[in-house]
Amino acid sequence: MDSLHVLAANAAERPTILVALVLVFLVLGLKLSPRGKQPPYLRERIPYVTNTIQYLTDVGTFLNRVTTTLDKTKSNIVKFHVGPIPAYIVTGTKNVQTVFSSPNILDGNFLQLMLMERHWGMSKEEIAKFANDKSGRLKAPAPGTENTPAEKRFWRGHDHLYAEYLSNRTYADALADSFYSLFSQRLDEQSTTEWSTVNLFEMLKTSMAESAIISLFGSEIIDLNPGFIDCYWEFDEIAGTLVWGLPKFLQRRSVAIKDRLHTMTRKHIDSAWEHFDWNGPDAESKWEPHFGSRLSRETAKWLSEGGFSNQAAAGHTLASLFGLNGNTVPVTTWAMIELIKDRTLFEAVRTEAMEAYITDTNTGAKRIDAQKLINLPLLQSLYIEIMRLHVSFNVTRKVMQPIQVDGYMIEKGALLQTCSQIAHYEDAVWATSEHPASEFWAWRHVQYVDSRDDSTGETTRQAQFAMKGRPSSFFPYGGGYVMCPGRHFAKQEIILAIAVLVTKFDIEFDEWLDSTGKSSDRPAQDDSRFAGFIAMSPDREMRMRWKRRW
Repeated sequence: MDSLHVLAANAAERPTILVALVLVFLVLGLKLSPRGKQPPYLRERIPYVTNTIQYLTDVGTFLNRVTTTLDKTKSNIVKFHVGPIPAYIVTGTKNVQTVFSSPNILDGNFLQLMLMERHWGMSKEEIAKFANDKSGRLKAPAPGTENTPAEKRFWRGHDHLYAEYLSNRTYADALADSFYSLFSQRLDEQSTTEWSTVNLFEMLKTSMAESAIISLFGSEIIDLNPGFIDCYWEFDEIAGTLVWGLPKFLQRRSVAIKDRLHTMTRKHIDSAWEHFDWNGPDAESKWEPHFGSRLSRETAKWLSEGGFSNQAAAGHTLASLFGLNGNTVPVTTWAMIELIKDRTLFEAVRTEAMEAYITDTNTGAKRIDAQKLINLPLLQSLYIEIMRLHVSFNVTRKVMQPIQVDGYMIEKGALLQTCSQIAHYEDAVWATSEHPASEFWAWRHVQYVDSRDDSTGETTRQAQFAMKGRPSSFFPYGGGYVMCPGRHFAKQEIILAIAVLVTKFDIEFDEWLDSTGKSSDRPAQDDSRFAGFIAMSPDREMRMRWKRRW
């Protein structure tokens, strides 16, 4: 989670937190802005306090104010303060590229160090191993650190695990096959060939999340911990409040939820180490029930060999759970909402997805070719469009030495951010003559080209995926040298889930339900409580009718 901004979903219900924040920032004192040319400032009623409180408790509104200020001032940069700390939000291709680059000037690791303490539960000694590693994440050590031993290159070692055991085609395909089989099985258990009703988001929060968790971490993590899935989703809603490290008495509920989930993941890690035979036939298997995937197993081994405790490994699992489900389940839900609302689009996606099915000549069973599926043009376009509209993610860097951005000198110690929620809605980048950037349009990233058959001379039009935006305009998983390492599996999981639902089931809209379960006349909108650091869940449930086709 590479975002300074954290979800404070329940802070508004606890006035003591807001009072404490005000007192803390006033005690720290007001840090005067440096002299010289200054960018537009985000206006606030109480200097250094009003923006800070809103930034921590109502990020959706905060980012809307930032967008308005940028528009009114015709600027690509706006300044505010988080307490006494100066912070800047920038837009525009050149400025975004600056945030993504310059690893020796802009530090993207500091937030992960905070997470290691407040989510992972690492000791100070364990965190120091990462904090003292200045060699970077790239294959070649940063200048001046060339003599760092390989076993001391903790950032590089950690990232290499994901490159080797998640991005690698062999392991990626194994994870995709496992997820597909488990997800299909769970849907079959809940449905019949007769019409029935089900709540879409609720169903995906159980069936999809459980299938992904078992694929990555093994079946024992679920078997050992009754209520594990429910506990995870409780954590999902309060995860951000923990990052800032407010005193425990101000966030007892959030800490209790985190501790409960951490206890469960620790139980899983301890059991896996106790029962897994490192010299047995599963030592290099793609999946086994204790650790799960090769990635999970090798990560546990790497942490152990690096001197990290099982407590730290359990915390790593907890953080990985958040990365695994926090984007994929809401994004899949939004995709299905759009498909169910538009029958023509639903049928087009179904027709395309069927192209990726393979039929076993002996059994007649159908199975998806995951690699073919994720490269189909309309499904890719749908995936990008949903991510573009519903992922709100602030890429954040800490300024280690003064740097000029958009003609302004940004001081050492400041925070520099760029926000996907702003970049993803820029009309200059994403709009067409008929479809503004604020509108969902599934075909936005599909183009049609003429293809001529040399043998017949016939010309046909073929659809191709062609993403309209550029990397500096689309960054739902972060950008530069700090990006979500699980983004490739996330894409596979989302597109596979969509394909299974549209091909195996007939689905119709029934009604919208509000947070209390009562019928609602209003369709779902983004839940702004999640703005700034992850996919925004729908604030309404869609009840749908479905029946199995085969």
